[in-house]
Amino acid sequence: MSLSQRTGRWLAWLLLWACANAQAHLMVAQKGTINLQGDGAYMVVSLPVSAFQGIDDDGDGAWSAQELGLHAAQIHIQLAQQLLLRDAKGPRPIEGVTLIPTPPDDKPNDPVTQLVVMARFVLAHPVALDALDPEKGLLFHAGLYGQQAAEKQLSITVTQGAHKQLLMLSPERPEQALFPSGLQVLMDYLHLGILHILTGWDHLLFLAVVLLGGGSWRQVLYLLSAFTVGHAVTLAWGLLGQVPFRLQWVEASIAASIVIMAGIDVALQRRQKTLSMLWRMVCVFGCALLHGLGLASSLLGMGLDPSHRLWSLLGFNLGVELGQCLVALAGAALWWLLVMRLNPLSQTRFRYLCLAVAMIVGTLWTIERLL
Repeated sequence: MSLSQRTGRWLAWLLLWACANAQAHLMVAQKGTINLQGDGAYMVVSLPVSAFQGIDDDGDGAWSAQELGLHAAQIHIQLAQQLLLRDAKGPRPIEGVTLIPTPPDDKPNDPVTQLVVMARFVLAHPVALDALDPEKGLLFHAGLYGQQAAEKQLSITVTQGAHKQLLMLSPERPEQALFPSGLQVLMDYLHLGILHILTGWDHLLFLAVVLLGGGSWRQVLYLLSAFTVGHAVTLAWGLLGQVPFRLQWVEASIAASIVIMAGIDVALQRRQKTLSMLWRMVCVFGCALLHGLGLASSLLGMGLDPSHRLWSLLGFNLGVELGQCLVALAGAALWWLLVMRLNPLSQTRFRYLCLAVAMIVGTLWTIERLL
């Protein structure tokens, strides 16, 4: 290692040490930095103590000096297992781990609630900004999250010279690539969009209600397109600006949209009437505007890649659309297997029963989210 590299390394460590000590009681919780320099990645991060297992002996949500000293080795083991910087060859070695216990800002003599961690990952070679190169691409994994809602997100600012990236990590998304390409971001957020639809029970139930309205495959395609366009509008609005409504009201409105759509279909079926395709698309589009705000809130919580904002938004929208198509295909197959063999009267009764159940579930969700 050359003299300039050694000097740069020590300057980086000195800067990190100074920042951590100067702000030992001011460092924002669940925030951190990773600075790539030469063959090292220098990390400083503040973690909630509730993220660690088997350290808080008295269960008071904080660490005393005795608990910290007694379990120091266990803390280091959990850090080595849950804070990882990987390349194609696996996790990179970590060295120089320093722990700075941090009590609450306004109560410096109280037990520790945050732990500032300083460490250096040893890289195989200096990293270039080329995430597509399997020999040089890096992935950062964080598996330490607290018990409170505010402790389930970790923000890491990654720098390499003039380049900067913001990582938003969570238990649902604990690993991200460092300085990924636009294509990699697109595929990553496409995967997130699919998962969000397939694991979002309110979105799935709303889609089921739309599909229970019946119609030809072309009409179903029109309805899905109306839903996609509607939530894409408010999703982009929420991501490129800020969601202007409280999340509680947005989530309650999404649940209420299920009740509204199911109620319309139930009322029409009881009168043996149908809603025109135009008005049905208008209703689906209006409800989709609410769902888009919910998607925006979720994606803001997971983190939008600021350096690839357009690719992030495009990938997430494509993922949501693909997820909807998968749900529609699965629903059509299930309907054909279970219902199409029944006589028309039994089919109508089954559809009516499903809509009634959707109304009940949507009502319960609405009340729960309002309260």
